[in-house]
Amino acid sequence: MNKPIINILLTLLIFSCTDINQTENKIAQIENLRAENDRLKKIVAEIKNKYVFDSITVRDIPSYKNSYELNSNISGEIVFVGYNNDIQYTSVIIIDSISYNPKKLYNPDTLTLKNGGFHYEKKLDTERIYWKAEIQTKHQYGKKYGGILTNAAQVKKN
Repeated sequence: MNKPIINILLTLLIFSCTDINQTENKIAQIENLRAENDRLKKIVAEIKNKYVFDSITVRDIPSYKNSYELNSNISGEIVFVGYNNDIQYTSVIIIDSISYNPKKLYNPDTLTLKNGGFHYEKKLDTERIYWKAEIQTKHQYGKKYGGILTNAAQVKKN
């Protein structure tokens, strides 16, 4: 009678030790997952304070001061440009003017994204022309950016 009771007690003792080991392993796994989750939350919080782009391109922008005359120096600027491929979140709209409260764009013309740039063409039909553009870009993981770009062009005088 004592042998079956001892066998039952030993079996219960072995199973209870296994359960304790499994519980300790699960607790260790949970702690590791919590630490990983905390690191990921920190990374996401940092990303929300940065501009995030889907793509980047390099642009060589010639200086407007270039005379393009024989034996003259020319200069330009090479810039790295980030942009988002999702047209839903990136836009450039050429406008005549803008008013706020409520926001209204006058004579808007939405430009299309092509190779990371929004190409436009304006007719220089007077001595000087002006134009404005509303620029907006955002990414689901980062900061959004927006603003008004103003520009002008004038006829070159000889």
